[in-house]
Amino acid sequence: MKCPVCNHENGDAHFCERCGSNLTQTTSSPTPVPNSESAASEPEYTRWSSTQATSSQASVPSNTPSVSIHKEQARESTGTNDHASAGDNSSNQWNNIVQNEKVQQAKEVSKQYLSYFLSVLARPYQTMKTVGDQHSLNGWLTMALIAVLSSTYFLITFSRIGMDGLFIGGFLRPLLFTVIILIASIALMYAILKIEKITFRPKTLVAQFGTLLVPAVVSLVLANLFIIISYSIAISLLAVSYIIIFVALNSVLFQYPLNRTKAAIDSMYSVLIANVVVFFILYRLLGEIIIGLIRLMLSPFGRL
Repeated sequence: MKCPVCNHENGDAHFCERCGSNLTQTTSSPTPVPNSESAASEPEYTRWSSTQATSSQASVPSNTPSVSIHKEQARESTGTNDHASAGDNSSNQWNNIVQNEKVQQAKEVSKQYLSYFLSVLARPYQTMKTVGDQHSLNGWLTMALIAVLSSTYFLITFSRIGMDGLFIGGFLRPLLFTVIILIASIALMYAILKIEKITFRPKTLVAQFGTLLVPAVVSLVLANLFIIISYSIAISLLAVSYIIIFVALNSVLFQYPLNRTKAAIDSMYSVLIANVVVFFILYRLLGEIIIGLIRLMLSPFGRL
């Protein structure tokens, strides 16, 4: 009989001569005894599975630094973006603060100038004697208003009569010419006081001159309003505003103690020269424009 386990031929024996298996028991699914090949393969599989498990376990720590590096890079990039956004926000906030401060300063200057303007308008000469360096900004603002209002007057007039080159001929040129006249007036007063060897502050001189020019601002505002009603009244108010410039120049000079020293020229003549120079500049720069407007005033169209 052949052994079903080891395939050994045993004859009529009840037990296998090689493996000792019971030959009389016949089972449909006998439990096989592991042979040498299975025994040899089992450790190999075990070694392979253990090797794979070890390698998989070892791969986790080896990949951990790279994962942490990626995480750190992500944190750094996020931090950089956060810093950049924070910087943008802070710069925007700073710009808003600066703009708000400038707006507030402009409002404060406007309020101060308005109160100064109203107080000076009542008593310009008396106020002129009390101003100091702190009012120099008000003086510059008054002169700036005179320049702008004069240019606005010529611009409106030229636009109503249909002249070409409104912006250059009707606004920029009168603006530049009026600025030149005002600066020349300050320069002449400065030169005369230096010739007279009088101690003074330039900022105070600007403040005094600007204080006496406040009525000229009112005259120019009325001149711009009366263009619609009557050219004759408007041109008269414009002429009054330029006359006030001469009056302010002489009033500022004569409130100083002139002719204290023996100068090369008498104070009367130096002041007269200053007036002649300002009048010449006014005539050369704005004379043609003003004469043309006076002719327009005398025409039938100007009397409408």
